[in-house]
Amino acid sequence: MKYNLLIKGLIIVTALAIAGLLTSCEQEDYQPATSVMPGGGTVTTYKAYTLGAADPGGENIHGRIVFYKYSSTVTLVQMGLYNTDPDTEYASEIYIGALIDGSSTVSKALDKVNGESGGFTTYKYFTIKDETFFDGLDAYDANVRVKLGATVVAAGDIGSNAEPVDVSE
Repeated sequence: MKYNLLIKGLIIVTALAIAGLLTSCEQEDYQPATSVMPGGGTVTTYKAYTLGAADPGGENIHGRIVFYKYSSTVTLVQMGLYNTDPDTEYASEIYIGALIDGSSTVSKALDKVNGESGGFTTYKYFTIKDETFFDGLDAYDANVRVKLGATVVAAGDIGSNAEPVDVSE
């Protein structure tokens, strides 16, 4: 009888240890994706900007936003956030002006961010169909904000308001 209880106890402890190893609070580290399926093009021209945590009492949500020059008329946008709540979707938008200016004018609404993956909900990339966007990005007076309801949880300047943290031309 004691032997059976000991075996059952060891099985439960082992199962809990394995479950603990298989789950983690860390999300994938998003690096710029520079290749596609055979037959597609290769996206190698990009500019990446930091999105810092903006909610001091919050979850320290932070990450990057990357703008890829896909073609002369299309810019692809990829978001990668850390410390997001897996059961939550976050709004993401590009605002006019520097972050410190606090502008409430939205220039472009981006896709929602999936809390489980830290990336966009609908597709891996959000598409901006504007032939001047990528080539004019350095002069673009803007910032990106990620929000949960009315609370900004991550934000960062882009374009003329910040130096990219990574560039490939």
